[in-house]
Amino acid sequence: MYMVMIIKDISQPLKLSLMNKKSAAKHLSHVILLVRDAEKLSLDWMRASFRQFWSIWLLNIVIIFWRDDRLHVYRYNPFTDDFLLPVHVSQGELPTLAQLFPKKIPNMQRKPLRMCLYMDDVRAIYGAQGKLMGTDGLLSSYIAQSLNATRIITRPLSYSDHNQSVDICAKEIANEFDDLAMNIRFLAPETFKKHAEATIAHNRDDLCVIVPKAKAELLFWNIFRSFGGWVWLAIGTSVLLANIFCQVLCGQRPGCAALELFSCTLSQPVVHIPRNSSVCMFLIFWLYFGMLISTAFRGNLTSMLVYRKALPDINDLNTLAASSYKILIRTRHMRHIRQFLSIGHELEAKIRQLMLEVPDSELINYFNHNYRSYAYLEKYHIASFQVNARQHTLMGRPLFHLMDSCLVPFHAVYTVPYGSPYLGFFNQLIRGAHEFGFERYWDRIMNAAFIKAGTKVHHHRRHNNSDDPVVLKLKHFHAVFFLWAIGLTLAFLIFLWELLQNNWAITKRKRKTTACKL
Repeated sequence: MYMVMIIKDISQPLKLSLMNKKSAAKHLSHVILLVRDAEKLSLDWMRASFRQFWSIWLLNIVIIFWRDDRLHVYRYNPFTDDFLLPVHVSQGELPTLAQLFPKKIPNMQRKPLRMCLYMDDVRAIYGAQGKLMGTDGLLSSYIAQSLNATRIITRPLSYSDHNQSVDICAKEIANEFDDLAMNIRFLAPETFKKHAEATIAHNRDDLCVIVPKAKAELLFWNIFRSFGGWVWLAIGTSVLLANIFCQVLCGQRPGCAALELFSCTLSQPVVHIPRNSSVCMFLIFWLYFGMLISTAFRGNLTSMLVYRKALPDINDLNTLAASSYKILIRTRHMRHIRQFLSIGHELEAKIRQLMLEVPDSELINYFNHNYRSYAYLEKYHIASFQVNARQHTLMGRPLFHLMDSCLVPFHAVYTVPYGSPYLGFFNQLIRGAHEFGFERYWDRIMNAAFIKAGTKVHHHRRHNNSDDPVVLKLKHFHAVFFLWAIGLTLAFLIFLWELLQNNWAITKRKRKTTACKL
């Protein structure tokens, strides 16, 4: 918006009633003040006029007047001692729009820039000696350096009548204690209520569900997963053909050759060396074949006994609604759930029934101790890093999974006081940080630091981590002992069958003997 104000001379007071301090998008408002009679106009009068505009947070102001046969143009910078910025205009020329209202980032001359920034363990991490890590912390430093301002970090205050967990930094921004809230938040305009303005959306910050990783397949089938189906078929066919070959050439009893071939395959010594040269030549290659198959099987079997194949993870809302997981949710996120998930919709109503509202400390405690009996509702920018943290892995594998489909879609923004004069500059700097790849680079730095922090050994944990060698324990061999039990059961059933068959044969023989005597 461009507005031209014309006054007769400096005796006419400036009427700024049409302009309100609490009006949005101040960076898009431009005012040109024309003074018709500039005979008594002085520098002090211009400074006083600019201070009036600065009191309502208007920065894009120019004063234009004609004196001494030339055009004079002045802008102002509220961060300098002199306050005035003359615009050079050549004789006989008119200033351009770029000269009147340049898009250049102002120099704040080391004046304070107050930022509200609380620690969230992901994007704003307070380190030693006042060092700030995380994307929000590094971006705050980038903005302050670009404006040549002194960054002053203030943490949210505690209010007796205000629940701080509902909207952190909201009171600091609404009461103009701070110039910028540097923790990203949801772009929900209805919640600002003319107390705050949002910067440009620069990321996604959906409310997503962290679910436990899907359970693994049954242990018993792991002993057969060392090879694929076609490999098992080829091995069975090879054993069958080899058994037929040995039966034809050696003429051994049925089953004897098969057992010897099976023992060779398991790298057992050959009990009987046949005299037939062709069979000996066959066994030489068969032993080599058995050694390779046995070695590959045992190598694959070891890993399969430790790492079981996982079932598909929960990724869509239908699967989530059908699951038995209770979803732990923070109090401050319930209003967004009520807004976006309708009770009248069958699927959304089921998901809302699964939600369990808990305090922040309880949710964090459950998640940090890797309780996999619950699902957790969390912001996307936090959840995307938490699921990959070393703290939430077991033997190098993640314990949780971030669903692809999120419950509440939101863009991520920062907030400034309503009517802030800095909004345009903040937007320009945030956009530049994205275009030059700074934010992606900061994300990588933060991700590396976040994962590294997860490898630290806590006093209540055992003194090892997921990088240690995996020791095979009894729980890894459940399938082996189960297979042995199956074999023992089958052998016992065969024994009973042979016993019954033998008793039946003895009874039948006795009957024949008795019949012959009669």
